[in-house]
Amino acid sequence: MDDPLEAVTFAYVAALENLAMALTGRTHRSPDGTLFAVSGAPIASLNGIVSPLLSPDAGQISSLISLAGAQRLPWSIRVRGVPDQDVAEVAAAHGLTRHERQPLMTLSSKGGALRELGTDPLRVRALAADELVLYAETVAAGYQVPHEVFQVLADPSLKLEGFSFYLAEWKGKPVGTGMTASTGGQMGIFTISTLPEYRRRGYARIVAAEIARRGFSAGADAAYLHAVSGAAESVYASIGFETQEFMTVITAP
Repeated sequence: MDDPLEAVTFAYVAALENLAMALTGRTHRSPDGTLFAVSGAPIASLNGIVSPLLSPDAGQISSLISLAGAQRLPWSIRVRGVPDQDVAEVAAAHGLTRHERQPLMTLSSKGGALRELGTDPLRVRALAADELVLYAETVAAGYQVPHEVFQVLADPSLKLEGFSFYLAEWKGKPVGTGMTASTGGQMGIFTISTLPEYRRRGYARIVAAEIARRGFSAGADAAYLHAVSGAAESVYASIGFETQEFMTVITAP
């Protein structure tokens, strides 16, 4: 079966694998490319199993769960589209019954320019390794979660090949974040966040557009991201991203 998003979904899995390898070293791949990975962060979408396939194999997923053993961190099973009954039953057998759809959106470097935005005095800059503590603090504040949730990303000794971390600043004050992971010409965009008091100014659009431009300038063929809400999907659509399909994230209630 032809799969036009194969490069994107395998790049996403590779990015998660690289992140987990750098943070904990706990990863395993099944023969069909399905990944088990633990980042160490108490975030369900950053721990567990993800399949890059249009038709994931419930048996492979079950085998990875058995290999992983008991999970103390929040975890998830992530598959493309609607999980079939076998996958849903495997997930439910391990207490994962909550299904959340996240649109997968892409933008090609050759498919048209990013739509121009206003000239707000927002500065978006890449962070050095010794500034990752600031990134972890800001992204936690943007998502309104305890700082400890992103503490695993605050270590300046991390060797994250292909990852870049960004800080958005307004008049010198941190107001938002972004992160990219580049694999095989595909650039994933993650952790776009804005501090609550600076929302509704279009900063998420500016950050996403700016880091996508930088990725294209550095040679990326395409950018992709997962929108976590309908509002976020509209924001990214406004700068040129198009929804291609969605991923189902299966977690405990």
